[in-house]
Amino acid sequence: MKPLPTFNHLFSGPANAPCVTFIPGIGNDAEFWAEQAASLSTHFRVLRFDPWGHGQSPAPPADCNFAAIVEGVVQLWDTLGITHSALVGLGFGGSLALALGLNHPERISRIVAFCCRPRQPDDRRAFWRGRCEAAQTQGIDALTEVTVDRWLSAEFRAAHPQVDHLLRSMMKKTTLEGYLAYVRAFIEMDFTHRLAALNVPTLLVAAEHDHGGGPVPDMQAMTALNPRLSLHVIPGVGHICNHEAPTEVKRLLRDFLQGS
Repeated sequence: MKPLPTFNHLFSGPANAPCVTFIPGIGNDAEFWAEQAASLSTHFRVLRFDPWGHGQSPAPPADCNFAAIVEGVVQLWDTLGITHSALVGLGFGGSLALALGLNHPERISRIVAFCCRPRQPDDRRAFWRGRCEAAQTQGIDALTEVTVDRWLSAEFRAAHPQVDHLLRSMMKKTTLEGYLAYVRAFIEMDFTHRLAALNVPTLLVAAEHDHGGGPVPDMQAMTALNPRLSLHVIPGVGHICNHEAPTEVKRLLRDFLQGS
């Protein structure tokens, strides 16, 4: 494979500590995981990055697809001299973490995948095609308002304006080209038939009120396909659970990633 564009990235934590890589979702950048990264940086070398066309990363390659996005993470590790890493991701980032575990198990120590699926159901593929059309006709700024309003309840936004501002700011910095590339990769993605082969220690985390990104029944179905996967459900929260339940998420990450 020809060299892919790099990702804008940042490190925190001791240079000689075990590595943890945080993967953002669509419309998110490295700041999405900032609170969890700070929590883990006392014991881990934490790597965060902006997806292509998000934050400060360059545009995606012209022929961008799901396979290229998977290999882009591996290329980043190679460039930085990272031979092994744990992975944490949510939504598209969670799906990407699972795919990396299937494609490169020798590089990955543990996976924590939040609110995700191995394949988008047909109705969700139609939903995402509609989002692509809206992005092209209305622009990213208009799409941001609709998206964040879906991610967070009105009550949560009112009580946590800093989270509302962060998510809107990240998405508004996403280019149309970057958004379309990642959504089309999301629509294309399907590794359901391979999931049973995943042998990396993996914790799936679902959110009780996530009805779109990775509903509880869909994540339970993943554990039925592969009984080596464990599942934890966070009660009372929606898809963006690392911001709605940050203390619980930090506890889950510390307990699982520091486990023997």
